[in-house]
Amino acid sequence: MHKTLLIGLREFRQRVRKRGFLLTSIGTPLLLILFWAFTGVVDSSPGQPPLAELAQANRPDSVIGYVDQAGLIRTIPDPVPADLFRAFPDIEAAEAALEGGDIGAYYVIPSDYRQTGSVQRISPQLPTSPPDTQWFNWMLIANLFPDAGPEQIARLRWPFNSSGLEFVNLSPKGEAGAEGNTMLPFLVTIAVMIPLFTSGSFLLQSLTQEKSSRVMEILLVSLRPRQLLSGKLLGLGALTLVQYVIWAVIGLLALVVTGRDASQLLSGISLSANELLLVLPYALGGFTLYAGIMAGIGALSPDIESSRTWVFVVSLPMMVPIYLWQAIVTSPNGPLAAALSLIPFSAPVAMLMRMTSTAVPLWQIGASLALLLITGIGMTWLMARLFRVQTLLSGESPSVHRVWSALRG
Repeated sequence: MHKTLLIGLREFRQRVRKRGFLLTSIGTPLLLILFWAFTGVVDSSPGQPPLAELAQANRPDSVIGYVDQAGLIRTIPDPVPADLFRAFPDIEAAEAALEGGDIGAYYVIPSDYRQTGSVQRISPQLPTSPPDTQWFNWMLIANLFPDAGPEQIARLRWPFNSSGLEFVNLSPKGEAGAEGNTMLPFLVTIAVMIPLFTSGSFLLQSLTQEKSSRVMEILLVSLRPRQLLSGKLLGLGALTLVQYVIWAVIGLLALVVTGRDASQLLSGISLSANELLLVLPYALGGFTLYAGIMAGIGALSPDIESSRTWVFVVSLPMMVPIYLWQAIVTSPNGPLAAALSLIPFSAPVAMLMRMTSTAVPLWQIGASLALLLITGIGMTWLMARLFRVQTLLSGESPSVHRVWSALRG
């Protein structure tokens, strides 16, 4: 046990000072915070533009005509410029003014506009987003509701904005969740997944570097192979825990600097206190599973280059929920989300996405967690069979036949 602790302490000290660990531990949360700040993941409410700004925004360069066959427009309301629109008695007069260059375009309000809401815009070219449509829309609303003031017209024009629309997630238990944002479960899942991958990659790098530098031969003189594996898993597990602590401290500092409340940051996810505690066993199970697999790849691979294909293959199951995150968040209790959260190789990511989106049945959480922990322990025990002197010191590239032979002993 003493030798195992020494290996763990050595692994922790070596990796905690590496530039890659510092960049991942500090740079990743900063990038997530910047993404949150610029995209408005939480509380992205630009609000309604003031009427004074609307009056000066995107005014067309030319006069716009209109033919009112419905007899609707009686006044040009504020803040629409009085000289922006010009009335014509019929389409022929408007067409002549358009051909003569007096107007840039003209609208036709048909006689059945009140029943159909149909309006035509005629111009020499087909613009993608003509600015005059915003002003003409305002003028139509003001004449449809002549007793409405500018504020009422603005409310008719924009029935709600992002600050006035509240998304409420109603769980199967009938409990109302908080204001939702589908990007937040994705970001929370990424934040939990990245340390799991980095710890596994650190273990793989450590083994392959020690094999290529012949340090492995020195270590195996006084260590049993399984003591080496246990020590590395212990040291990198502590490193992952430190990484989570660093992320939590940076997140709290960001809340203090921005003046936001922690409850506001978590308002887009529906995690209860008990469910929040489940993040730890899922992270522990994911670390045990993938660190064990990476250890097996590192035991078989003579260098980093020969292990890249294997790393991609074993990492793909955990990446599948990331590729399908919209489908999972949209239907968190659907068959796809449930299946991915029960499969141990994708459960740490898929189940966390589900829990941050809705209330997951307790039996599914229990079954998923049990399968993950059993598979993680079993995979670590299986990969430990690869930690033999002849396997660790071999210079052969990994293959399915070699893996099977090593496991059989």
